[in-house]
Amino acid sequence: MTDHVRAGRASLMLVLVTVLWGLSFPWTKNWQLAASGGPGSELLASLTLIGLRMLLAVALLVACQPGLVTRPTWSEHLGGGLLGSVFFAGFLLQTWGLAWTTPALSAFFTCLSSAWVPLLCWLLGQRVGGLTLLGLSLALLGCAVLVDGWNLGLGEWLTLGASLLFAVQMIVLDRLGRRLDPAHFSGAFLAVTGVLGLAGAVVVACIQTGLGVWLEWKTGLLEQQQVLLSVVALAMLPTALGFHWMNRYQPRVSPSQAALIYLLEPIFASLFSVLGGYEPFTLALLFGGSLVLGGNLIVEVPRWLARTRVEHSPEA
Repeated sequence: MTDHVRAGRASLMLVLVTVLWGLSFPWTKNWQLAASGGPGSELLASLTLIGLRMLLAVALLVACQPGLVTRPTWSEHLGGGLLGSVFFAGFLLQTWGLAWTTPALSAFFTCLSSAWVPLLCWLLGQRVGGLTLLGLSLALLGCAVLVDGWNLGLGEWLTLGASLLFAVQMIVLDRLGRRLDPAHFSGAFLAVTGVLGLAGAVVVACIQTGLGVWLEWKTGLLEQQQVLLSVVALAMLPTALGFHWMNRYQPRVSPSQAALIYLLEPIFASLFSVLGGYEPFTLALLFGGSLVLGGNLIVEVPRWLARTRVEHSPEA
């Protein structure tokens, strides 16, 4: 199999990953809708879902691939744990925000993380080009269209914060990946995220409802077939399988090409959200979403073109 064919197959598998990630938004919304009106807050529901989803995904991955635990070095486990800690903060805000916003809006606001990365790098002393600033401005304008003139609700504000934290996660991954194997981060990454979610749920439950009430409420939710299927599907497909495929196939394409492929995630999330009846299809969704994606493309395409020129130069 030639390198070109391998790269094409890897790109196709990453597209499939974005399909799975797009499904995660309406499935998470299912949980939040089922949990609404319960004895705990939306924060408690979000922490509970993160703990269940991530720890179940870890169990599935370790059962299928025990090497995720045995192969990595302690440094790689620590790197994955650090990455999981940063990811947990953003993931909590994103999951929490879905209690008040729609899957499509959550996905498009999360998509801003790619555009934030160059700006955060600028704060660290790196140069930012005019096209990058233009792309970020266009993406932010798209968000304004999506919510009717920056009339953000709590769900959108939480997701906006999540997108910033996900951008920090990307920078941390870039730094760690220069001296460690990022494919060995998965086990600790998912485990730390799940443990933090479960520990946070226990603490919040003790404050808000008591452990007994929380456990009874959680058991009652999981006894609902649709809710249980959503949690199991979240753990198996976008989490265990999605992250496994990401770690396996992303190294076979350039970072810029992978970033462009990942922009498909909000498109699939919006499609599944509209088809699932979570929100109507509107011109604001179409136009605002297009501006968000267009802004991200302006940021990412020049990097991809520059990388392509270097790879195809005679000196390469």
